[in-house]
Amino acid sequence: MTILDTLNFVSYNPLQNNNPIATRRRKLIAKIDEQIQLAANKDYTPTQHKWVTDEHGNQRKEKDSKGIAKAKPFPSVKPPTTSAATSTPQATPNSAVGTQSFTSKDISDIRNDYLQKQSELQPIKPQSPF
Repeated sequence: MTILDTLNFVSYNPLQNNNPIATRRRKLIAKIDEQIQLAANKDYTPTQHKWVTDEHGNQRKEKDSKGIAKAKPFPSVKPPTTSAATSTPQATPNSAVGTQSFTSKDISDIRNDYLQKQSELQPIKPQSPF
């Protein structure tokens, strides 16, 4: 008796992973990961694989760097022009937004008012679906 006679042959059923939503999510995750790497590492260059055929007809897989598109300005959006006479004073980065300042008592009053309103709210009771 040969070894092949002792084996049971069955058909191979690969996992069906043809869910279009899962495929799209995997592609989106891969592209977001690539953008994170581009933002975090200035020396990172994304690569793609492509098949190249030489003059003898042999095919091989090569890595090729992807081109990175530069951001283009919107043609319809133009920055506002400012003249010296009509310019408004610009806020410095460390200045407060707005002209109103709050004291610690004001903040405490706002907090207490918020907590009081939250305690007055009644919890939502679940209702039967019918």
